[in-house]
Amino acid sequence: MPASNPTSSNASQPPTQDLQQLVGLLGNLMPLLLRLQSFPQQAFPSPQEAFSSQAFDPSLQGGAGFATPNPALDRQASENFISDIIAEQLRTLSAYLEANAGQYAGLQNCIPIVTEAAHRFVARDYAQAFNLIWLAYRAIETIRAADPRLPPPRTASADQTLSSVH
Repeated sequence: MPASNPTSSNASQPPTQDLQQLVGLLGNLMPLLLRLQSFPQQAFPSPQEAFSSQAFDPSLQGGAGFATPNPALDRQASENFISDIIAEQLRTLSAYLEANAGQYAGLQNCIPIVTEAAHRFVARDYAQAFNLIWLAYRAIETIRAADPRLPPPRTASADQTLSSVH
């Protein structure tokens, strides 16, 4: 049996389809972020309520405590998950700007955006922090389109992640 290559199926997809898929996923994340913010004291929906029956398989819930819906735990898990995503992106962007802003003048304009995103993150305004991070990535891609020598933000963090995962 030939060895399977998980990236071979992705390589056959045109990059625009991948980007459209990613933009769609990000678009689906924004309502979750907004919902988290709009219900600070109310119960957050359980995974069964949040996902369709086809997307949620109760057999995957595992051990004790997962089978019974617990809105407080669901909310805490959601906040921790989103917080981790935003924190990682803030670290990536901060390191990227520190390493490259001195060499590429256009990146100086991204520093206030990332700084404000960090302030919004500390204030637990996750939707606004996420939006500002998106704007920073968008600005960086605009700068990179004008100067292809500028590396993408994920280069350094991707190398570190790969070495720590394997």
